[in-house]
Amino acid sequence: MNGPEVMGARLVRRTLRLHRPVVTAHGPVGDREVLLLGLSDAEGNIGWGEAAPLPVFTPETVDEAGQAILDWLDDDRIQPPATPTARAAVDGALLHLAARAAGLPLHQHLDPHSPSSFAVSALVTGDSPEELVATARTAVDAGHRTVKVKVGALSFEVDLALVAALRDAVGPEVAIRLDANGAWDPDEAPGYLERLAGLGIEFVEDPVAGVEALAAVRTASPVPIAADETATSPEGVAAVLEAGAADIVVLKPSAVGGIVVAAELAAIARDAGLGVVVTSLLDGAVGVSHAAHLASAIGALHPAPGLGTSALVAEDVGTPPRLEGGFLLLSGEDGP
Repeated sequence: MNGPEVMGARLVRRTLRLHRPVVTAHGPVGDREVLLLGLSDAEGNIGWGEAAPLPVFTPETVDEAGQAILDWLDDDRIQPPATPTARAAVDGALLHLAARAAGLPLHQHLDPHSPSSFAVSALVTGDSPEELVATARTAVDAGHRTVKVKVGALSFEVDLALVAALRDAVGPEVAIRLDANGAWDPDEAPGYLERLAGLGIEFVEDPVAGVEALAAVRTASPVPIAADETATSPEGVAAVLEAGAADIVVLKPSAVGGIVVAAELAAIARDAGLGVVVTSLLDGAVGVSHAAHLASAIGALHPAPGLGTSALVAEDVGTPPRLEGGFLLLSGEDGP
């Protein structure tokens, strides 16, 4: 992990507060602690990285991530941290520092021809079906052409009625993608997907848990299948590809080890003929920014990246990329 010469470092802990918990099949995701790593060079440039561990989705705690970063700093920064969110923080801070030293936005430092704006999907939530549908209408009115909904926490019949109401509300031109977080029974999932197919679902993330079950369901599914939690490591992506378990790989840079690792995995997935969607792990501003700059740099823009999540955050750790008309607008000023 070569980069600019680092002359100074600071590690700070912040609380990321959401407007309300995001309900998933694994339980609600609410406020949590994240780490910000700032690295500086001799000219006074500062690059920022973020470690945002999330139980179930990442293997380490925030304390373990912090210790891994401190160990990296104490070890003359020779080997990257072994834990993924700590590595993502180091990777992001080094690349951000290099971009600032070059006077470029991060995405243009990675690829000079990459776009500075692109459409993103919106994660829509609500405490009731009516509220969720209203939230989706608001997102579409704001310019989003793709919305994502968490399913699997309730019965399938409830989820089906909800998705049908959502389709009626947003019309046929808006893409709807679902994320079941592996909650469905493998024997019942093919039937669920058959019933959803008529609603024009873009894809379903992790309808079932485990690579083997995902591969079996994909064989029978009329709806494209995306691997998310089953692809949160290089080993996981390799297993998904070997098993033919998905049509799309969802990559969260903060979960897999950062921008460099995510770019390598995206190339491997594309070489195997799979689509790639870059998303956040409900990260803070720095994590979302780095994921967005990566998506631009590698051209992972169709399907739309799942990066319209900063609107869910009430108290962020910095300034996320600006969202306007359903598009993220990238600059060199995103961050703390």
